[in-house]
Amino acid sequence: MKINLRKAVNRFFSNPSFEMIYSEAMANALDANATVMSIDISIKSFDQPESMTIKIQDNGDGFSDENFQRFSSLMNTKDSSHKGLGRLIFLKYFSTIKFDSIFKKDKQFIKRSFLFNERFDGDKKDDVVETASTTGANLLFESFNNIQLKAYDDIIPGAIITYLKNYFLPRLYAVKQAGGTFDLRVSLNTEKDNPSKKFISSVSSFSLDELPVLQEKLLENQELDLFKSEFKLLYYIDSSYNEEMKNVTAICIDDRAIELNLLDNQKLPESHKFIFLLISEYLNEKIDDARLNINLSSNELDTLKRIFFDQISEIISNSVPAINERNVETRNRLSAKYPHLDGLFPQNSVGLLDESKSIEIAQNKFFKEQKEILNAETLSDEMYDRSLIQASRILAEYILYRNKIIQKLKDVDSKDKEKKVHDLIVPMQKTLYSENRFENRFINNAWLLDDKYMTYQTVLSDENIEKLINEITDDKEAPSDLRPDIAFVFSDDINTCDHPVDVVVVELKKKGLDFLDNRTVIDQMKQRARRLLAYYPSKIQRMWFFGIVEIDPELRLSLEEEWTPLYSKGDVFYKEEEVFPTNRELKRIGTSKIPVSMTILSFDALWKDAESRNDMFLDILKKSIQKYSQEN
Repeated sequence: MKINLRKAVNRFFSNPSFEMIYSEAMANALDANATVMSIDISIKSFDQPESMTIKIQDNGDGFSDENFQRFSSLMNTKDSSHKGLGRLIFLKYFSTIKFDSIFKKDKQFIKRSFLFNERFDGDKKDDVVETASTTGANLLFESFNNIQLKAYDDIIPGAIITYLKNYFLPRLYAVKQAGGTFDLRVSLNTEKDNPSKKFISSVSSFSLDELPVLQEKLLENQELDLFKSEFKLLYYIDSSYNEEMKNVTAICIDDRAIELNLLDNQKLPESHKFIFLLISEYLNEKIDDARLNINLSSNELDTLKRIFFDQISEIISNSVPAINERNVETRNRLSAKYPHLDGLFPQNSVGLLDESKSIEIAQNKFFKEQKEILNAETLSDEMYDRSLIQASRILAEYILYRNKIIQKLKDVDSKDKEKKVHDLIVPMQKTLYSENRFENRFINNAWLLDDKYMTYQTVLSDENIEKLINEITDDKEAPSDLRPDIAFVFSDDINTCDHPVDVVVVELKKKGLDFLDNRTVIDQMKQRARRLLAYYPSKIQRMWFFGIVEIDPELRLSLEEEWTPLYSKGDVFYKEEEVFPTNRELKRIGTSKIPVSMTILSFDALWKDAESRNDMFLDILKKSIQKYSQEN
């Protein structure tokens, strides 16, 4: 029965890699008991692939009648570990492959020649060779039929050697253990070099003597019992720098190493190279006909990868202590910087921890935990404990944000405009309402003055005093000629409560001003107070006025004469200032003066006192999170 080879090629090898040409030829050579193999590539230049020819030779048993019969019939294999399709890959890239083989038959050396192309139907030519003394095969690949080569490594000797050595590692290692030999040589001859890509005429070779001695570990894992087969791990760790050696993490299928790339994206010391090979009879034949896809269910493959990865992690940690030490340092550094994620950073890793990836993993765990708790219909004791620690993590995350604001305040200097400080407390031209308190938590930083001001009803930033008055009364004649820097209405909702509210007014002065300019903050506070006295005590039950300035020695001396210093990490002065209302307000309230609470604090006091409170909160949260992480 004949078959359309072109259709067969496209069906079984729709998107193969070029290097599969070499692996199929080497598999045939090893099956034929070859001990020597050579690959010689000739090409004018990389961008002229049509000029390429490849000559592959080996000293194996040659194409005997039995071997040729199998070659001439697709999927006619000698055992289940062979697929009987590999030679089709040759026709994916080359239109013509000339075969010359010498084999021994009835004590005679026979030369068998045939042309393998899309029209191949088993024709061959046999001749007795009187002068021959050894068997072998000679393959000549001509008429490259693809548009272009995809990668320089496809035809660079060193890269080809590395690929074949890693791909056939299980089989080559078995040959070495049995006392056998195998030598491989690859050469490239080109007319136009490209040294930057290492694309130059060159020769590379490999011998079984170069294979390292692999250590063996029998894997014991309850999950592996499900596969009803023994699994063992062969591994090697090279502590000498070897640029050409590549890390290998593969499973063995039909004497071939199928790469899983478990060390990709892992930060490993450049001074070490690693080989890890997972072997089990269970894995034999678990690959498709083209040897491109592993035939395991997603659950099976995920389980094997996870167990394999954990074993690799343990071996590397034990074999390279410096990695473990570095990882401990990294975890400690991340826990200090992100205490709300403490205990969520990866504990087991292959190689050096990647900080960005570790933070991402911890955040995903954090969000997953939140989701589980929020979706729980009832809270068990264990779930209740988890919910408490989750709340601590969320609050710690917010406290860390506060630290960022405090740090920005620390960095303010005389070159910065007043707006910078203003925006750090509350952005200018913003009005915030309590119903959006959660959404506004990262722009309203009233806690810098005192945490109690977080219970605001309304925050007005750089708005006319008319708007403030409108928030607490329906006065249609409210003046609008003043703009407090920041004003808070807090403690109760004016629309629902049956008693007056509290009001806080904050005035700011940029750093670097002189004594007289800084003193004007007192007059500004009095000015704002006069406008509000008309609504005291009917609508306003308490008023606090804050002036934030840079307190130099002269201003400090002036304040110490009349104002009371308060306990603070910086300079804070307090005074009940008697404020005389304007004629308009005097008519309403019927009194000549009212005492108003005023506080002047330095920039240092603003951030230092806030930092002190913040550190206390964060320390409590960190210790509770750390204790929970250690216990769980």
